[in-house]
Amino acid sequence: MSFFFHAFLVLLLAFPGVAQAAAVGKFTQVAGEVDLLKQGKLPAAPVKLGDGVEPGDVVRTKSQARAQITFMDDTTLTISPGSRVAVESYMYDAEKKQRHGVVQVFYGMVETVVNKILQAEKPDILLKTHTAIMGVRGTKWYAVLHPIATDIYNEAGKVCASNSFAEVAGEACLKDMEFTRVSFNMPPTVPTPFPRQELLILQKQLITGAKGEASGRGLPGGVGGLLPPITQLQTPGIVNPDIGKPVPPQSILPVIAVPPKVTPAPQPAPQPVFPPR
Repeated sequence: MSFFFHAFLVLLLAFPGVAQAAAVGKFTQVAGEVDLLKQGKLPAAPVKLGDGVEPGDVVRTKSQARAQITFMDDTTLTISPGSRVAVESYMYDAEKKQRHGVVQVFYGMVETVVNKILQAEKPDILLKTHTAIMGVRGTKWYAVLHPIATDIYNEAGKVCASNSFAEVAGEACLKDMEFTRVSFNMPPTVPTPFPRQELLILQKQLITGAKGEASGRGLPGGVGGLLPPITQLQTPGIVNPDIGKPVPPQSILPVIAVPPKVTPAPQPAPQPVFPPR
């Protein structure tokens, strides 16, 4: 046994707390019923203002609740009512000027404000949904999830989005006040400007979770909802404790009604006609 391994075992025995994950952020806003699944496991515990968040934790906000997490580098993640978010990993080293974070949004809506304190060449914060991956260095943007798409509104800075499946080529890099949609198995749409009015709607949705014009944008069936059913939005291949088993990718596709096939009734064979004698 090496000296360093032996010393590590002694440290664990003397200070068992060092083996536990360290908090990478804390709740700076809590309104309504918000709960936390430590390491993504049940049972869920109610969240209080100031509670810490560790890598692997899952946050759930009920229909009339919202929360905000402030990370070590002052990056904030605001979670709207009726959402579910996991902090997969988060690392920040001020001395080395290094940062890397990965956040997964299962359903609902989030606002992310990444503090631009580092001059990184590549995106150092990733946000993943069931259809999209977003990479940023310093920006403020909103992500709204729909059953088969993710809408991304960039208020300021720069955010680049691509499909969550690597085999789907294409990337959209948004500038200030630009929008893109990443649908299932499709590349991002061409970045387009969106009006200030939609930004005001998004800010309201972040608080109330209500449906609005900004969450529709031409989705089938009129204005899209902010809170679609959980079974429609689960990430393919990821176990959701609310459901209990992985959902295949096909399950997030819309169901199209097919008219039944009608088989004509059999007709009697024609009988020969004989002339009268």
